[in-house]
Amino acid sequence: MAINIGAGFNPSTQEPIDSRFIAATATERLSIPSFNSYKGLIVFQQDTQEFYVCVDPGNNNTSPTWEILNTGETVTDLTVSRNLFAPSISSSQVTLTTLDGTTDIITINSGSNIPLIVNSEGLIILDEFTYTPKAVMGGLLYSGSDFYMGTE
Repeated sequence: MAINIGAGFNPSTQEPIDSRFIAATATERLSIPSFNSYKGLIVFQQDTQEFYVCVDPGNNNTSPTWEILNTGETVTDLTVSRNLFAPSISSSQVTLTTLDGTTDIITINSGSNIPLIVNSEGLIILDEFTYTPKAVMGGLLYSGSDFYMGTE
């Protein structure tokens, strides 16, 4: 049950407000029972100086599931098995590979059209446009077995 606080909360201690926020060891973190955890609970583990987030609080028969939080370190391998939405991705190198060797590596969608695919063999496949869009400097268009390059 939540406690409503009518004014600002100003603790005058260096202790955590919630005792679940800090665990001395993995044993202590893993001993937090399912009824006392929630999805999104973040715990600082003191012996390793790492943060963990509860991704599944479990139930009476299972223990909570924890994942380590990346705290500013460089991500060297990122595997995305679903959609990735990001306003920008900065990198000096990006390597995209298909995990099963048969699915397309890159598919670019534009509405109901798929103007560009990089297949599992690394071949670039351009959609055959059934209309002629406005020319764009450096643009490349494939239509009717012909290629067109935008020069203006």
